[in-house]
Amino acid sequence: MKKIAFLLAIAFILSLNSCGTTESVSINNHKIEQKAKKENKFQKNSVQVVNQEVVNLVGAEAAWLPGQIQDKLKSNLQEFLGMKTVVDSKSEAALKKLQAESESNARDESTAIELGKITTAKFALFTKLRKTGNGYVISVDFTDLTTGEQMASATSKEYSKAEYLYGSTGAIDELTLALGEKLGIQISDLNKNLLASGSSNLSVDDQLALAKQNEAQFQKMMNAYDAELSKLMTSNDINAIQNKNRIEAEKALLLEKQNAEKKRQEELKAQKTRADADAKLEAERSIALKTQRDQMAKDAAAKAAEVRKLKIEKQGVLGQINIIESKKKALVEIRQNVEQCSQELYDQLVQDRKNEESRIRNKNYTTVELGSDGQPTEQSKTRRENQVKKSYEDLTSKFFADCEAVKQSTISQQQNLLQEIRADQKELGNIRTVSSVGDELKVSFGTYEGSQNGWNAYLSLCSDGLLLYTDNFIVNYEALSDKKAPNVEKELDDAVIQEYANNVDMYNSLLVCGNPIVYFEIDYTVTVGKDDKDNQYEFNFNKLRVINTISGKTTQTKNLNIKRQITMKPMWDLREFAGVVEMQKAKESSEKYVTESYMVKFNICKADAEAKLVAEKEEKLVAEKQAKIEAEKKAKIAAEKRAKDKLKNDFLASFVKMPNKNYSVMKTEVTQKLYESIMGKNPSVFKGENNPVENVSWYDAIEFCNALSRKLGFELVYTITGENVTQNIKANGFRLSTVEEWQYAARGGGPNYRYSGNDNLDYVGWYIGNSKNTTHPVAQKQPNAYGLYDMSGNVWEWCWDSNPYDSNKRCYCGGSWYHSANYCEVSNELWGYAYDSYFNLGFRIVRSTGNR
Repeated sequence: MKKIAFLLAIAFILSLNSCGTTESVSINNHKIEQKAKKENKFQKNSVQVVNQEVVNLVGAEAAWLPGQIQDKLKSNLQEFLGMKTVVDSKSEAALKKLQAESESNARDESTAIELGKITTAKFALFTKLRKTGNGYVISVDFTDLTTGEQMASATSKEYSKAEYLYGSTGAIDELTLALGEKLGIQISDLNKNLLASGSSNLSVDDQLALAKQNEAQFQKMMNAYDAELSKLMTSNDINAIQNKNRIEAEKALLLEKQNAEKKRQEELKAQKTRADADAKLEAERSIALKTQRDQMAKDAAAKAAEVRKLKIEKQGVLGQINIIESKKKALVEIRQNVEQCSQELYDQLVQDRKNEESRIRNKNYTTVELGSDGQPTEQSKTRRENQVKKSYEDLTSKFFADCEAVKQSTISQQQNLLQEIRADQKELGNIRTVSSVGDELKVSFGTYEGSQNGWNAYLSLCSDGLLLYTDNFIVNYEALSDKKAPNVEKELDDAVIQEYANNVDMYNSLLVCGNPIVYFEIDYTVTVGKDDKDNQYEFNFNKLRVINTISGKTTQTKNLNIKRQITMKPMWDLREFAGVVEMQKAKESSEKYVTESYMVKFNICKADAEAKLVAEKEEKLVAEKQAKIEAEKKAKIAAEKRAKDKLKNDFLASFVKMPNKNYSVMKTEVTQKLYESIMGKNPSVFKGENNPVENVSWYDAIEFCNALSRKLGFELVYTITGENVTQNIKANGFRLSTVEEWQYAARGGGPNYRYSGNDNLDYVGWYIGNSKNTTHPVAQKQPNAYGLYDMSGNVWEWCWDSNPYDSNKRCYCGGSWYHSANYCEVSNELWGYAYDSYFNLGFRIVRSTGNR
């Protein structure tokens, strides 16, 4: 009652602040509820999955099963409910405690505030795992951590085996559906079917849709991992480091799943294409053939359902490996908890030593401990020193005893877990069978290969999203029809060939549409690496069988002898490790204790003092090294800036400011050397580093201008969106001139010459009359009065202007080596498509120098 009253009070106060009246509270709540259904707010705010309580589980199962449940729930929240999940083991214990308080009278406003502050998550999913007389049940509570409000609750039905809890269509999938409904999160029909029934009965279209959906979801998860890692990178907290390692491992596994999904998608797309082609042929098929095909599809589906029931428990070898990895993780975490407790006991030991030493040294001396001069005798001083040493010995012995008690409290659980892990690893060596009637072994069918009397088939074994095995082979005609294919070359009876063709057409239709008229089985074993590499598993694929679903006969076999190795991440090391207790034992051995262990001098432990000096020295060295690195970095940045400024100034010296205008023009056309230094390539036909660059489109010239501006630190002139380009002519970066600007510069401000700088083109430009059919290095002819070279001839020069009648065309001026003299006149201009490029077309750049 206290909890309910507290939550109601909080809700009432919040509603008064926002609305002011009870009536408006009701209206507001309705609006919030409606909005929650339209918008998945859990994508923006983090959710933490917390194992709150385990009931009736004992021994090794109590150690590993909750972690397996937690991992599967976290995966489902991401994949099916679009939630952003976080890993924060540091706050998990506090969350468990406060959630327990929220279910009792101990919950008050202060604990609600504390609950909201201890974690970066806004929501939490609290789980309860209970073992019953007949199986297992999972309950979940979805809670808003900032208010304590329980937003949704769900309980699974009873499952007879632990693996059914987290397996396909198991308890976690059942709870995912329930949470989505209660939280108002829309789950697609495809995902609902997947959670309720698995993927084995999905059509080709549904499988393709699922593959695309998974690809998008994997990318979201990858982005979420990257965002979480960027936050953790700035923290040195041990918990943050552990979480970072875990996320990096999950990210590596996710990348493997992405690659497997892409490969699967390619196979499905090819099968979908063939299914669409088959659908177009449907009208040409006879009624009898359609009836026979549909009946066969119906019979195959019924038989496949029966086979699926028999085969389902043989699926999921990677699920078994995940169980082994979960048990290893649980064992390592138990050891880490023991080590953490030992570290806390050691910290307490250090404090107790100091306190006891202070108490002994500061207590008053008795009369028998004083000399005639009123000062402590040497014997009494020695007695005090011996008391300090004895207190050290007693406290140290207690420390070791307490650590051993902590270790012994878990030793039975550790041993049971280790025995189970060894037994599970050994069991993996037994021959296993995986079948395509389950969710792991996927089959796609290609075209019929007449020369081999069979269909191209593509197999992929994906367990838990990881691609373990892939193969392609021919499925014989006999495997489907139970008849041998006729010899097309020798068979002269058209009726026999027609029947053969009709059957192939019918089976092809069934196969590409995903009807299970045959299914496949693969036998394999798994071996585990040695203890130093026990997260490596080698799959040995032995034999493949093709089975006619309707007759149940094995119609085709293939020996494989294929090996594939996978590495599970993160690695949970089963080998023992020595922590603070072992180090202290070595340091404080009985042989060395009297002379070397914590000798007291100036009230400071000798070992602590030495450690402090070493730490200070190391800190100083690190600080000096860091300062040196920072100084070198600053010097490098300054040198780069000077070099960049010099490069900029040297380059701007090659421009001429136009008199009475707010722009300057480059003296020469853009050379191949300059273009290649900026763009990393040289498209020119006539090679020569000082020759003008040619064979570039208008878009190439625009990209170059932006790239050059970016490199020299100027404001970009052009904004490029696909083929749409806009310009900010006031920007101080590089650009193409307008036709008006180009012609003004070409005239040179002098006499109204026909060409740029002279009426005789041979003096100022390269054209068909003197070029010898090639471009020439820039600035070899006379400049015009402004000092600009090659404004007439050599190569045409792109300008900004677009054609008023066709916006896809842009203007170029100046003529070229390939054209006659009249094309090189200053007043001449041509138009070309912006994406065209020619061996006689280049460009010159300009730059705005003031307000326009």
